[in-house]
Amino acid sequence: MHIELVELLRCVQPHEDTWLVAAIDRIDDREIVAGTLGCPICHAEYEIRDRIVYFAPPRDADAATEADVNQAMRIAAALELTEAGGVAVLQGAWSRHAPFVRSLSPTQLIAIDRTSMVEPGDGVNDVVCDVAPLARHSVRGIAVDAGATPGMLSSLLAALRSGGRAIAPIALPLPDGLNELARDDEVWVAELPRDDVVPLRRAQSRF
Repeated sequence: MHIELVELLRCVQPHEDTWLVAAIDRIDDREIVAGTLGCPICHAEYEIRDRIVYFAPPRDADAATEADVNQAMRIAAALELTEAGGVAVLQGAWSRHAPFVRSLSPTQLIAIDRTSMVEPGDGVNDVVCDVAPLARHSVRGIAVDAGATPGMLSSLLAALRSGGRAIAPIALPLPDGLNELARDDEVWVAELPRDDVVPLRRAQSRF
């Protein structure tokens, strides 16, 4: 886990939103290799092991989705990841494509799943969890798997910032609050409306 992304992580227990405190045992070029994240409210602790953050016990992977550069290009284009800055989240089966997406984009990526599907490092950050342990309005894009639970989906949407984009298979209904931008026979792409747009009004003539 890249050390600068720790500030985006939140405790998954049901209490007031708060940052987590990192106790680092080993760090390598700003990547936390081993350590613990602790919650100052409930005192829950989450292990970082081999660069992976564990908010839940890992489970064995089902038949893995093969990494696909074409899917990676689709993700990067749909979420507008060609410019540096911000963080994007690839959840579930989408996380398998994270290394290819990273090769196309300077954006830091968080791969979220109950299994560790990709090798962390070089801008790819693995988080094992049941719900997205992310601060509200903290990420620029999310790729949501069709099998996302209601809790995972709601936590991912809460993490999406104003103007941020989402991509998901068409098997997942478009969530309320998102504006659909595009759709084909496989996926839809949507955007969270911006909250900083000032509507223009026609000036009244004095003549």
